[in-house]
Amino acid sequence: MARSGRKLRVTATLDPRMVEALDKLAKERGLSSRSQALERALSYWLREQERQRVGEEIEAYYRGRAPQERREDEEWTKLTSRAAKHLTDD
Repeated sequence: MARSGRKLRVTATLDPRMVEALDKLAKERGLSSRSQALERALSYWLREQERQRVGEEIEAYYRGRAPQERREDEEWTKLTSRAAKHLTDD
């Protein structure tokens, strides 16, 4: 999403409870307007959507590994655990 100093005006129809929550958020966070509160909420939501997408891709990768790859990962896990234990035993 491109960022510029210019902002666009949009109109949205919201449930009154949403507007109440938005006003509460603005007040609690010391924001000067509903627009600022809505922008923050949307930014947070977009970041969370991206995190979720990445998490789903990671999960799909691990679920799609072949049995041989899984066995190899298990062996690497055992090896690194033993190596880490030796470091802490000193």
